[in-house]
Amino acid sequence: MTASVAAITTSAIGSVKFLYTTIDDIKDVPTTLGNIRSDLQAVQPVLQKLRTKLKSEDSQVLLIDKIRSAVENCNSACSTFQKSLDHWMRHATKHQAFWAEWTDRVRVGVFEQGKIKVLKGRLDSCKGTINVALSTSTMLSMTRQESMMKEVKDAMLKGNEVRLDEEEARAKRELAVIESSMKQLLVSIRHEVDEASKQSLEQLLEETQEQKASNEVFRKTCEEELLKTKNFHDGIELDIKNTKADNNSRAVAGLINTHGEVRNIKQNISDTSATGGSFAGAGIIQDLDLSIPSSGNK
Repeated sequence: MTASVAAITTSAIGSVKFLYTTIDDIKDVPTTLGNIRSDLQAVQPVLQKLRTKLKSEDSQVLLIDKIRSAVENCNSACSTFQKSLDHWMRHATKHQAFWAEWTDRVRVGVFEQGKIKVLKGRLDSCKGTINVALSTSTMLSMTRQESMMKEVKDAMLKGNEVRLDEEEARAKRELAVIESSMKQLLVSIRHEVDEASKQSLEQLLEETQEQKASNEVFRKTCEEELLKTKNFHDGIELDIKNTKADNNSRAVAGLINTHGEVRNIKQNISDTSATGGSFAGAGIIQDLDLSIPSSGNK
């Protein structure tokens, strides 16, 4: 799965670079449009860092589903904006004499400032999602080192909790702004009589809905990484996946007969299985009698 996400990430990096080059090549580019370059410059190294992380052995600790959604949204945002920009440039070329006399404000208005705002929002959510996932993964890896002093670990974990709280709050504030924009667009669509203008507004509404989806991924990533950090800080971390038992064999996973006395649990276990009458156990297991026969498939 990480390989497919890496491929999507490579595609997104290409889309970001292409859009940046297109804007950079526009002569006398309007200021508002030109400012998108800084957003594209900010997200590109984050995507490159993600691609490197996905090639490492510990990439499985990432929230891959959230990462995939964020990168796909980034790629889609750049591709959609690129198409609109290409259309805008063709129109500008046909009306070059008139085009040269327009102010930046009017020129950007033709291209719709709403589209620029949506693109910047989608890029920001993508960057935020990846940064939160990567930084939490790195921080948890560091705090697992037994040589690190407890005071240092606690400070790092607490610092990450505070940062994730702030990022989640930022995502919620941005969501309120997005939903307000969507309401305004719906009103404008209902009252618009010109069919071409109405279609443009409907397209912008669709893109704003994509921005909302990207924001939601960012918020949920903050929420899940915050829970992961707090559980680790409190001494609880169990990530056990795909435990299986076939052919009347047995497989157990998790906390077995610990009676609450085991604390500070930190484990990551995957793909535990048992076949052919064998036994497989994953987790913390105490006082388990393996002599008790199995009674059919379980």
